[in-house]
Amino acid sequence: MKTLALILMCCSLFLSPITLAKYEGYTPTASERSSKSKQSNGALKVNSSKQAAQIVKSRFGGKVLKVQKSKSGYKVKLVKNNGHVVTVSVDAKTGRVR
Repeated sequence: MKTLALILMCCSLFLSPITLAKYEGYTPTASERSSKSKQSNGALKVNSSKQAAQIVKSRFGGKVLKVQKSKSGYKVKLVKNNGHVVTVSVDAKTGRVR
């Protein structure tokens, strides 16, 4: 009985999504992707004000005037190439720009 349990456990590890991800052509399902992102909840995508400024500058162009740490990430103030001044929020966990 222990041998059968050991064989089943080895087979399940071999066929796990992590193992299958190594093979070309495998695409994880939406639930696998979301569970992976939930596991790495503590990790931040944006770790510094400099990184937040680079993200915003690459998306909008122009010149960064100021970066402030906010509750959920960073607020970046910049002058766009057309002269408009805008303030953009960058979520530290996701890297999403709003």
